[in-house]
Amino acid sequence: MSEMETYNTQVIELLSLGKLPNGCYHMNLGISHLDKQASFVIEIDEFTYLQLNALQPLNGGRVRLSPYPKWDPYRNTYYSALVRTTGTFRETLYFSCSEKFKAQMQEIQLGKVISVPNDDDGQKRETGIEGSEQRHARHVSNLIMLRRGLLLVTGALFAYLCIWFYSDWITNDTNSTKRQFGTMMATTSTDSRSNESTIKEEDQEATVVKLAKYDKKDTAPLIGKLPHNSTVIQKNYEVMEISGDQSFFALPEGYVALTFDDGPSVYTKKIVDTLMEHRVAATFLFVGENVKRHSDAVIYASEHGMSVGNHSWDHSVLTKAGGEKQVKNLAKTSSLIESNTHNPVTLFRPPYGAVNGGLISSAKEQQLKVLMWNRDPEDWRAKKPEDIIKYFEKVTPSGGVYVLHEHKNTVEALPAIIELLEKANLKFVTFK
Repeated sequence: MSEMETYNTQVIELLSLGKLPNGCYHMNLGISHLDKQASFVIEIDEFTYLQLNALQPLNGGRVRLSPYPKWDPYRNTYYSALVRTTGTFRETLYFSCSEKFKAQMQEIQLGKVISVPNDDDGQKRETGIEGSEQRHARHVSNLIMLRRGLLLVTGALFAYLCIWFYSDWITNDTNSTKRQFGTMMATTSTDSRSNESTIKEEDQEATVVKLAKYDKKDTAPLIGKLPHNSTVIQKNYEVMEISGDQSFFALPEGYVALTFDDGPSVYTKKIVDTLMEHRVAATFLFVGENVKRHSDAVIYASEHGMSVGNHSWDHSVLTKAGGEKQVKNLAKTSSLIESNTHNPVTLFRPPYGAVNGGLISSAKEQQLKVLMWNRDPEDWRAKKPEDIIKYFEKVTPSGGVYVLHEHKNTVEALPAIIELLEKANLKFVTFK
């Protein structure tokens, strides 16, 4: 093991993914925390590489890798997630992974990076930023040489086929050639129709997240085994960009949004896990002072596709403060959140819903849009989970923006809440 300084809240960026000439699979990771950054190359197993590579994660944009693989009891495998950001568009992709990969992610969280095996010449590879760049340069050079070799072989093969075809044609064996060519075309056409059918079936899904299939029998995938065909899983939510011209209160009919105030807390991860189990997402409005105590929960929510917004630094009534104090309060909170998520904060929910024109102007100055609500189950005062569930059963949910809080009763009621909204055939929404 090669040690690196322990970062309590790490952001892991996937920089490259590939196979070395010696047959080993590797990924280049950028690990950062506040102003500290390091780059490392780690070796990964073939199964995880094939599952991850099937998503083509590096096709544009930045890619952040979740350090929290989980066990999926239904597919009998571990799985993890990555978030790809291109401009203002974000998508969360899921992939199966091995137990070894899970252990590697845990090592990274503990501040340890698994050393990359020795090079073929017997010299141990360096770790850290400089070593990573050198390895990357060698890798690129090897890929260039490999591509040149493949081009030469392909060119020679093409020339040989042209000569053979022409020779066969001029020796009046035209019918034989045509029969061979026709048989080959028929086979290709059949395969194309089969692939086209598969693609059309997948395209019928509205918004999807790719997940490589995993055979339950393959608890320890064999070296050289190829992945199964990828499948698609319905992602039951949409991301809606709201206007900053005025406060946003409600959604159109057929849509619903869950929002969680006053976090992060010890309950944040459990809330995120419950949402993920139902393939939905929510919007979290975090208080700056709580972000200082639970920064790992901020990263966890962001990395799993949740929207993260600003709920002030100290949950004070900002309408009582002057414009300068309002701006400083919001700027301090957004800056701390962004240092953890590495994404711009665009949403602000005023504490207690207290808002006026001056506060809206201060929010605009910080490029923040005011997000309000139109459904309030008052979960913070509920004595038991059933009290919260009864509210959802009585109130018409369509078009609702629900304000919830990170409390124990809310966490316990959440699965039933989601199921009630799903039975109403509503589309879940997060905001940005």
